[in-house]
Amino acid sequence: MDTPILQTLTSLIPMMLIQGIYAIFAAQVARRTQRSVPLFVILTLIPFLGMLLFVYVIWSTTLYVLDSINELKEKS
Repeated sequence: MDTPILQTLTSLIPMMLIQGIYAIFAAQVARRTQRSVPLFVILTLIPFLGMLLFVYVIWSTTLYVLDSINELKEKS
């Protein structure tokens, strides 16, 4: 017989796998944008908070790229 706790933990496995993938991407972005890689990975692995942080990572990456493009335009 499965216990309710075991069923709950089993149901969290897909979410944890997805957040593990998010953590890999967040680490790469943090490294390229000179931010704290361990902090980004740890925060991304926290259930539910990790999904919100990943949205922040995507948003900050977009802003970083746009700022870089604007700097290049100003130098030209």
